[in-house]
Amino acid sequence: MFQHKSDQTKIKPQKHANKQNYTNAGQRERRPPKKISESYLHNSGLYYLERFSASKKHFIFVMSRKVRRSCMHHTDQDYDECIVMVHALADKFERTSLLDDALFTNGLVTSLRRKGKSRSAIVNKMRMKGITSEQTIEALEKLDNELHDTAENAEMTAALHLARKKKLGPYFTGEEQNMKKSLGIFARAGFSYQIAKSILDMDDDDLYEMNISMF
Repeated sequence: MFQHKSDQTKIKPQKHANKQNYTNAGQRERRPPKKISESYLHNSGLYYLERFSASKKHFIFVMSRKVRRSCMHHTDQDYDECIVMVHALADKFERTSLLDDALFTNGLVTSLRRKGKSRSAIVNKMRMKGITSEQTIEALEKLDNELHDTAENAEMTAALHLARKKKLGPYFTGEEQNMKKSLGIFARAGFSYQIAKSILDMDDDDLYEMNISMF
């Protein structure tokens, strides 16, 4: 028996609609934040430090964010009182060396130097982590003097890491370097024009003769 074309048309499932409903359902099922208490902050703080290293200032920032979210949901809580508990917890963790700004700074500064980061880039990165420029520079100068004798040698070493990674200067394998573009790469990484120009002008012999202690 002949069937009209419209009768033969299959109805396709509405995948997008189902997906939207699933997403909305997932959002509705999200658990509300817990109420703030000393025990909750203590356990939450320990869990965070088990996964991440942090400065005291950054730890306070992270925990304060939890407090803010909790207080927005549980309006009977006093935000200022909760923040006082956060600072008290940070002080407690500092006394027990769970938070140690000096250790954190030395470790991260060393790691960033090994990755070939410039002095300027390291200072900016550490500032984002809650470490002052003075603290960073002190740790950086100590590290640079121990490994490279001078800060200039340390910057040259870090810049050579970048040159090797980007195949610039003595590591360039093409016919002719684009000096303007290459200088821009060093500038964006925080290296001075003098350091960048010195490396871009190097050849294999210059690199061999340089007595710089590489990481």
